[in-house]
Amino acid sequence: MMNTAAKFEEPIVADDVLAEGATSGSTTAFAELVARHGEAVYTIARNMCMTPDDAERAVQEAFLTAWRELRSRPPNASFTTWLYRIATRTALAHGASERRRSTSSLETFLPTFDRAGALIASNGRWPELEGRSAERVEIAAPLREVLERMDHRARAAFVLCDLLGLSADEAAVILDLPPRAVRRDAHRARLLLRGVIDRL
Repeated sequence: MMNTAAKFEEPIVADDVLAEGATSGSTTAFAELVARHGEAVYTIARNMCMTPDDAERAVQEAFLTAWRELRSRPPNASFTTWLYRIATRTALAHGASERRRSTSSLETFLPTFDRAGALIASNGRWPELEGRSAERVEIAAPLREVLERMDHRARAAFVLCDLLGLSADEAAVILDLPPRAVRRDAHRARLLLRGVIDRL
């Protein structure tokens, strides 16, 4: 007797095979790629753009660009890396005109050290973790504000490495940077965001 689960299982077609089909004009293959990667592309756009509307426009533009440029995709480039590069550049372009440029005030969120190099503890860490309060601390707004004010490189490295879970090597290909620079930028972004959390 046939296993019911096996009956409905369909083989998963690799992205690069679908991309080849889309390059040949298959809108069905491209629609499958959009379905697979739509959430990740939106994650990039939403965290690189100022507003949800900008993010939606960036997602649409990124997929339109990908559709138009499928034939010029480098033969050895993975589809995912290529698409995320388009999405990141598109989102940065959409966010650049409205994003606040100043990052100087963000330095106050970086950790501080004493003369011996020991980390100086900050006051105001999460009350829930210390048992001082049962109330929920609203952190989304302050974190988004810091993310929006962060420099582009740190922000992009954080989004790709920490939100999408890519390795520094994968993010480096997308951002056209050395992996070491991506690791440094992502770490700096984490420190800034942790600084916001520590002051709540």
